[in-house]
Amino acid sequence: MMRHATSYRSRTTLRVLGPGAAIAAALALAACSSSQPQPGKAHGFRAFSRSPSAHVGATLGVSDSSGTKLDVTVEKVIDPASGANQYSNPASGKHFVGVKLRVRNKAATSYQNNANNETTIVLSSGKTRHADYNPIASCGNFDNGQIKLASGASKTGCVTFQVPNGQKVTKILYGNTVFPGNTAQWRVS
Repeated sequence: MMRHATSYRSRTTLRVLGPGAAIAAALALAACSSSQPQPGKAHGFRAFSRSPSAHVGATLGVSDSSGTKLDVTVEKVIDPASGANQYSNPASGKHFVGVKLRVRNKAATSYQNNANNETTIVLSSGKTRHADYNPIASCGNFDNGQIKLASGASKTGCVTFQVPNGQKVTKILYGNTVFPGNTAQWRVS
């Protein structure tokens, strides 16, 4: 009964306000919808897919609409990490964290991208951090972040982040930032 009364009031209000208000009201109702995006279903401009998730040390698949097919392993988290030289220092109140990745190309074609752009971390505060380009000791940053892999080839390197002191990394994410696809996610214990 309540639904009918609400529907009647809505139709009456829209008739009085005119077609422009009807469109605005319909858009407002759609924006307030309580429905959640379903894995694999289009919602808005982008299709969502279920992202694989595991603990550090696991290998997860990453793919996207450009044909990328990777096996990515977060081998370890180096926290804190030391700068590679006297010029590589974190900002005041921060420390370096290194994420050591192994990336293997599973596609039939070659793969080229930048690990610094594809890797992000989530901190204990809930904030997301993007890569810092300072080198850290004993773990190179691929080729300044660039990964070039023939089909079946793999490469290991580190992506560096600056993290506020007192904060810890809780998640690591790897996925293509340009072409939609799945983003792998590792939980840090």
